[in-house]
Amino acid sequence: MNARPPHTAMQHPSPLQQIQRAKTAHLRWRAYAQALVSGYEIEEGQSPLEHTDCQFGHWYYGAGQELQHLDAFRAIEAPHQRLHATYKRIYQLVRSRHNPGWMRTIRRWFGASDAEELQHLMDELKACSEAMLKALETLEQLMAEPH
Repeated sequence: MNARPPHTAMQHPSPLQQIQRAKTAHLRWRAYAQALVSGYEIEEGQSPLEHTDCQFGHWYYGAGQELQHLDAFRAIEAPHQRLHATYKRIYQLVRSRHNPGWMRTIRRWFGASDAEELQHLMDELKACSEAMLKALETLEQLMAEPH
């Protein structure tokens, strides 16, 4: 009989693997959010509005809680919540126009002040995302260090 290796590594990813997967999920979500703003149609579930509904949020408020004792982990929550609050505002603005190609004619449809607001919101969304990514990188480094 062949001895089979234990399956625990496959069944339960390490905290480092979980962080890397969560980071990838966030980057995918951000790409969908950018696609929406750029005028592309996206399916409703591709960029959830609520911070607890996205894949990253599922990890953060689920399996990720085993890292809640770490400052770097706790530093992620506020920018993640702000990111989704900002995205809700963007989503409402974009969806109110019901035009997939609206971005190309934004100044005509929205006027200069609305276009500036949208740009400000996108800048805010990107800043929140960067804050999350920085905290995730810190967390990755902590998990990669030998204990």
